[in-house]
Amino acid sequence: MQLRNLSILVLAWSVFGVPALAQTVVGPAVRVEDVAGFKAANETSVAVSEANPLVVVSSWNDYREGTVRTGIGLSTDGGANWTDSLLRPDVPFQGPTEGDPMTAYCNRTGTLWVGGISFSGNGGIFVARKDPSDVAFQAPVMARISGAVDKGWMAAGPTPGMPNQTHLYVAYNEGLISSADMGATWTPPASLGTGLGFIPKVGPAGELYIGYWDTTGAADAHRIIRSFDGGATLLPPVLVAQRMDVWGADGSRFPGDFRAAPLQGLAVDPNSGDVYVVFPDTTSVMAGNSNVDIYMTRSVDQGASWSVPVVINEDATRPADQFFPWIEVDRNGRVHMLFYNTRHTPQDDSAFQGIVDAYYSYSDDQGATWTESRLTASSFSSINDGFGGAFIGDYLGLATAGGRTFPVYCASSAATSTDLFVHTIEDGPATRYCMGLACPCGNDDPEAGCGNSGFDSDMATGATLTASGSNVLAADDMVIVVGGVKAGASGLLFAGPNRIAPTFGDGLRCVGGATFRYPVRGSNASGDITYGPNTVTSIPRASVMTVGSTWNFQGWFRDNVGPCTTGFNTSNAISVTWR
Repeated sequence: MQLRNLSILVLAWSVFGVPALAQTVVGPAVRVEDVAGFKAANETSVAVSEANPLVVVSSWNDYREGTVRTGIGLSTDGGANWTDSLLRPDVPFQGPTEGDPMTAYCNRTGTLWVGGISFSGNGGIFVARKDPSDVAFQAPVMARISGAVDKGWMAAGPTPGMPNQTHLYVAYNEGLISSADMGATWTPPASLGTGLGFIPKVGPAGELYIGYWDTTGAADAHRIIRSFDGGATLLPPVLVAQRMDVWGADGSRFPGDFRAAPLQGLAVDPNSGDVYVVFPDTTSVMAGNSNVDIYMTRSVDQGASWSVPVVINEDATRPADQFFPWIEVDRNGRVHMLFYNTRHTPQDDSAFQGIVDAYYSYSDDQGATWTESRLTASSFSSINDGFGGAFIGDYLGLATAGGRTFPVYCASSAATSTDLFVHTIEDGPATRYCMGLACPCGNDDPEAGCGNSGFDSDMATGATLTASGSNVLAADDMVIVVGGVKAGASGLLFAGPNRIAPTFGDGLRCVGGATFRYPVRGSNASGDITYGPNTVTSIPRASVMTVGSTWNFQGWFRDNVGPCTTGFNTSNAISVTWR
């Protein structure tokens, strides 16, 4: 078998449980669904928006009723706690089985979507929406009524040429459907050709990419379809990578009796527009056992050409397998990946059970080097999947926003079958929240606080609150900056234990409870007001900040010629849990 050149890849791995960067902290496993007994769950999807990264939605195949349904989990506190339920279409469209979960998010509005498929003659794709002001998801809409629908994924992003309008897409076996009204109505499907695992992702200017596994005989490969007009025109497929080893929707290259289809993961950098694809392939065969690794390739020209794929996972000394990769890129360009890994237990491909772990890894240099963490405290066996070892799902899900990443995966046990778990991975000392949505006079800015006259004199651009350093209480080295205000403007930082969102001057007040203020300061020539280090010990009430406590911070500032004419405004807020 011809192997690709792997020598150009340098790997930088962390020791288990010790992140390579001090600010990257992998939190403990938290149960997502709350179902007692031996009830299976698999095939996860998860979404979170930059507009409110504390509100996270996950979805999965749920078997609590003895047949598959679409389970959904909702967290409003950044993944610490979850409520779960089943999402079903209206009665006329319900079927004996409903699943294949999908989620999507909109950074511009903070809207979340969750959907699934009803597998029946009168079924099809159903999609439910949650606006930021909604407590729960709205009743689902039938995006496509068809008895031939199979596996779909969903994505949202700006409409090309109209950055203040959102386009929502679902790609699936029948083709591509889209919505220009936040999911209320949908277009008929446009054919995507022959393939499996169609995944849509949207670039920063509304570029649409649809990655898929092309299953057509000798042409077996990973390809991508592009559109630059909101899906109206679908360009011819582009070859991303030819598969070196060809297997179907089976598990012949893996220990265990479960299937492991070679589906790809797809992501787009929200700033640069670079496109990433990851996929499993066989690197070598030793003693009759396939060594399946995860390969990555990247495009810097909107998917027109692709780099030579390289392996991006660590491996064991004897063959081990990495599969089910899911990849996302955050607003800082960090690439995040979730995958399954068999490297902790030597096992042959012929083994009836597969001993598996969930892993997370990230890269800060466009995939050249990676830092890896084991998520599962101990390996799990595929024979406890609830299907006699035959099905642990076909994919996993991961989402990232606001400096937090949420990998959602299933792990099995002899007592409970497969359960769903999530970790909150902190990429910095604080999580941003309460962005400029539903502002007092329409001065919205989903990337910061409500619009102000500010440093750039653009009334549509708000002030930002950012933090650097660490959230280690004893170190007290956090620096918090209120940025984007007028030079020489007076302002201050205030903190409190609660999160609220009433209007307040030209902005929103996002911090409540027993609040306290830091001293008033003037902004510098760049429009920044800086506090810290000594953010904790510099205030009289420092004793209330203890290890494990969560505190919220927000900036307030004078803005005498602001858009709403109240004379003052606020930044977005940040949430800090002290370690």
